[in-house]
Amino acid sequence: MNSPDIAEAAFARAWSVYLLIHSGIDENDARRASLQRFIRQRCQAGETDSELLAVEGLKYLKTLERTAED
Repeated sequence: MNSPDIAEAAFARAWSVYLLIHSGIDENDARRASLQRFIRQRCQAGETDSELLAVEGLKYLKTLERTAED
């Protein structure tokens, strides 16, 4: 799987899981673009494991939640 495919698979998995956990969030929420950008950057930095990227993406979204709460 090449980098764009890895990034897209990781993004799709992370975003779908996030939406399942947070049912009130719109599918086109601004966090979606942030997550996509984060995963793309991690992939460009050399990460090639889509499962790990998805988990890192979910952790990233969690940090966004904490920042918004402050």
